[in-house]
Amino acid sequence: GSAGSQSMRKARCVNLRTRQLNIQNLVKYEKHHLPLSAIVFITRNGIRICVSPDQKWVQAAMKKIDQRSASSRN
Repeated sequence: GSAGSQSMRKARCVNLRTRQLNIQNLVKYEKHHLPLSAIVFITRNGIRICVSPDQKWVQAAMKKIDQRSASSRN
């Protein structure tokens, strides 16, 4: 097990964006708890963006993504 084989399977959030993102570009999200609590939004282009979970717009964006994925299952 060399250090090179220790690839980062999951990106870790070490700093958080505070600026609001365009919800239309977000396709899904993940909840991360280490090294700090964060929501990782994933854009249509596959870009992962860490944001603070306690911002109002983040909660709204998560709800919107949940609604979109629920309606696409029906």
